[in-house]
Formats: sequence, C-alpha cells, structure tokens
Amino acid sequence: MKNLTFSSHYARAILYGLEKTGRDVEALLASRDIDPELIREPKARVPTQQFIRLFRLVWKELDDEFMGRTTRPCRIGHFHLMGSLVVHSANLEEVIRQSIRCYRLFSEDIQIDLNLDGDEVELSLTHHHPELDPDNFLIEWLLLVWHRLVGWMIGRKIVLSHATFTHPLPHHFDEYRFVFPCRCDFDRQRNSLFFSKQYLTMPVTRSPEELDEFVRNSPRDLLIWTEEDNSVTTRVRQLLENSDEEKLPNQDWVAEQLHMTAYTLSRKLKAEGSSYQKIKDNLRRDQAVTMLTRQNLSIADISSRLGFAEPGAFSRAFKHWTGVSPLAYRNQDQLPTG
Repeated sequence: MKNLTFSSHYARAILYGLEKTGRDVEALLASRDIDPELIREPKARVPTQQFIRLFRLVWKELDDEFMGRTTRPCRIGHFHLMGSLVVHSANLEEVIRQSIRCYRLFSEDIQIDLNLDGDEVELSLTHHHPELDPDNFLIEWLLLVWHRLVGWMIGRKIVLSHATFTHPLPHHFDEYRFVFPCRCDFDRQRNSLFFSKQYLTMPVTRSPEELDEFVRNSPRDLLIWTEEDNSVTTRVRQLLENSDEEKLPNQDWVAEQLHMTAYTLSRKLKAEGSSYQKIKDNLRRDQAVTMLTRQNLSIADISSRLGFAEPGAFSRAFKHWTGVSPLAYRNQDQLPTG
C-alpha cells in the first residue's frame, strides 16, 4: 500500500471548509510538509501520507469532523464517542441503529436512515443543507465512513450490491471504483448504499481497545482496507481481472477455478448481494472508464477490447452503467474539474 495515491480532487475538497475561514492555507500546508502545487493540479495524485496529514490538518484547525460543511461543527471526538458506544453492540443491525441515534444528537444537518422494507438493506444519508456541500464531498465521505466502519466492526468487508446518489455523474467518477466498488446510479431520490441482509445478524468482533487504535490511526484505516478480503465477490473479480483471455471467461470457468459448482457459486454470490453478471458489468465499466479517460482509443476500439459485438452495444451498456454515453463521458472528462 506504500504506493497508494488519491485524486487531487479529494484533496481540494478536504480544504474547501478551511479555505472559507480565510486562514493562510499555503502556510498551513507547508507546516505539514504537504505540497500545495500537487493539490492544485487537476489530474495529480496525492501520496497516502500527505493525504492523511491533510485530513488531520483540517480536522485540527476547524475542530470539525464534518470539515466546515454543515451549519454547526461536529467537534472532534464525536466519532470516537459513537464508536465507544456501538462497539458493545451484539450485531451489525444494532451497530447501525445505535449509530443513527448518535447522529441525531450530533447534527441536525446530517440524517441517516436504515430501510429494511426491501430485499436488501438500504442505508441512506441526507444533507439538509446541501448548499454547504456543493461538490457532494461530505456525502461521499460519510457514506464511505459508514460502509467501512460498520464492516470493520464485524470484521468483514461488506459487499455493496449497488449505490445511488442524488447528484449527477461527477467528473471524478473513475475514482468511484475504489470508493464505492459496485454499480452506481446518479440523479436518484436518495444517497444510499445497498447490501445483503445477511450481514445484519453478524456479531461485533472488535474490542474497545481495538476501537481506540482505529481512531488513533484515523483516517488511515477508513481510507485503506488493510485486512484480507475473502468475499467470493472479490475472489471472482480477481479471477476476471487476471484472465489472459481476450473475452471474459464464463461463470462455469470461474466456478471451476474456485473448486465449486456454478450453482454453488451463484448461491454464494447471491448471499453477498452480488452475482456473476454484476461483477462482470462492474469490471467492464471500470475498464471502460479507464480507457476513456487515460488511453487514446476510439469508441470502436474500446468496444472491441471489452468484448462487445459492436460499438452500439457498448454505448448502450455504458449509458446503462453511468447514465451518459461514452462520448459524453469522455467530453465531460476534458472539462475543468473542481
């Protein structure tokens, strides 16, 4: 993980609240050995250590875990207090419900809701003053925090089946494959994460001492998943990523590599809220985004490399995945970013 980097888009977003205060941001960055020129460069990648120092700098200077993006600050320590309460929960559902109660005490701006009416868990986040979060960074950050924190509590990386966002497809969508590794839909009614209900009954495996260490390292363990991900979904994706075939292999081949029948593979993926088709679509989406933004390939070339019969089929699939056509996405990526 020593070579892991983060988009400079997120670095500028972290600084947003601090810059509004009128402080000498350049001097503060220099005092933490953070390169301001790197942050200002639209396509730059910020090294992990600088990125973590940037978070800690803004939290300390603002004394606000919401980084200046709500009507009132959420003082440093609220996250630790919430964790100290929920670490004693019996299972994941209790963790989520107790955390929601805490958030209702912390802030009137941020609302978390748990919906169990459908086939999956829907965890939603609403910002009641979205004008304070113009680039939707706080929405993205808090959804990431909730996803990774509650998974850490039960010692599992929770597989997301899909996610929805109220904002349009963002310029930095290619980063979503790391932040929200699932199908993402935009211009929807709610900001929500969806995952299997099987996780709700899983017991909390962490101790108060482990939580204290987690918070001391924050935000490192939220940004970097240090534990091994043994989910079947991830194992299938890794097999597809490492395949040497021109076209992605079928489910029977994948099942054989995992020493199980295709039926057993389907059943295990379904229990995680996933499927072979979802994994294949997400992988092809991520590969398409990379090719559109970082390689000088025509739409026809990309279509062929991804195994589509003709460019029109690829264009329809890409629009289904992202809400825009490949050409529109490529043109959008050429625009200035925030």
